Amino acid sequence: MSLRERLQARARVQGPIRVGLVGAGQMGTGLISQMEKMDGMRVMAVSDVIPGRAASAYQESDVPADQIITIDDDATKAAEWIQEGKRIALTRSDVLVQIASLDVIVECTGIPEVGAQICWQAIQAGKSVVNMNVETDATIGYWLAHQAKQRNVIYTLIAGDEPGSIKELYDFADALGFTIVTVGKGKNNPLDRTANPDTVRARAMEQMMSPKMLASFVDGTKTMVEMTSIGNAIGFAPEVPGGYGPRCTVSELPKVFVPKSAGGIFNAPGAVDYAIGPAPGVFVIITTDQPKIIRDLNYLHLSGHGNYWALYRPYHLANLEAPITVVRAVLDQEVTLATYQPPVAETIAVAKRDLAPGEKIDALGGYTVYGLIERADSARAENAVPLGLVVGATVEKPLRAGQAIRYSDLSLDESQTIVQLRRAQDRLAVQ
Repeated sequence: MSLRERLQARARVQGPIRVGLVGAGQMGTGLISQMEKMDGMRVMAVSDVIPGRAASAYQESDVPADQIITIDDDATKAAEWIQEGKRIALTRSDVLVQIASLDVIVECTGIPEVGAQICWQAIQAGKSVVNMNVETDATIGYWLAHQAKQRNVIYTLIAGDEPGSIKELYDFADALGFTIVTVGKGKNNPLDRTANPDTVRARAMEQMMSPKMLASFVDGTKTMVEMTSIGNAIGFAPEVPGGYGPRCTVSELPKVFVPKSAGGIFNAPGAVDYAIGPAPGVFVIITTDQPKIIRDLNYLHLSGHGNYWALYRPYHLANLEAPITVVRAVLDQEVTLATYQPPVAETIAVAKRDLAPGEKIDALGGYTVYGLIERADSARAENAVPLGLVVGATVEKPLRAGQAIRYSDLSLDESQTIVQLRRAQDRLAVQ
């Protein structure tokens, strides 16, 4: 039975999968639009802090206006409306996660603190969580996965974003018994660590996207947190801070992303990194010592060099592909990507420009910091602060542009959920 047929069968018996979505921006609206084209699942509740934005996201996704009910403070009433087939628009996500008639919560804000709040509230409420907020996962994904498992609910990142797409290739190769050498992704934009909303605004407007979001792509932050999440899930760490990030073509991947002993750039197998060139794809480098398998791989013209081959997927559909993870989480309790072992990678915060005492750290993709992937043990030894904790923190010591920020350089906002959960994760990781 195909996935669509399973959804149709489920809908006939139990009704469609009812999704609660937090975040009605570019990604969230695209998710609603895609689900409207599918059988057996619908976004039934959307929250966004901007008044009217949730309702607008429904309407942009072709949901009739007479189906949309705006209600902010009554989860019980919202659940009743959903049972009648109405779509709920809210500004309060804490109410959304308490709506009993929802089957799963999707987090789609991209803001580390908000993601921490939503994922933790949903898990505590006994709801499974599909997290599109990789910034949160890179910071406290180990804690969230651990807590979800204890409560017998699902916590997972999505298929379609690079970490989930890499994991699908990894699982494929791993199941077949290949040795996996390195994993990685292509970077879409040329790297500019100084990028900020002003420098990318014109291009962002052309692409109808948030300047902060685009800046987080260009300054490398998004790539760093994505590599951190997939690295932690499979136990692959970067070899050098920030990764090597070589420029190469797809055909060159099995020449470059291999150990130096085979002509590549890595000291040993087991690293995560990125490449400039093979974007927007993801890849896994495999090897085998079995002669017949080697002959067959060469016969099949898989891109290879010596005894190394690249499994390359030339696309990832991000929010448009995310419904597949939602379906599998609900129907099969399947996790696409989560971290169940102590993290091996960290995205640390680095000063984007000179920062003076008293300044506040702004949002990711902003004007003050960017992210840099590092080995988790090195980050701990250096007392480097995870990127996801610094938003809203106050600078206590002068910082130079390009300087890794340490805990002692900042006063964190200790009231933030993500700060509290990260401290809990750090305790869990050493048990």
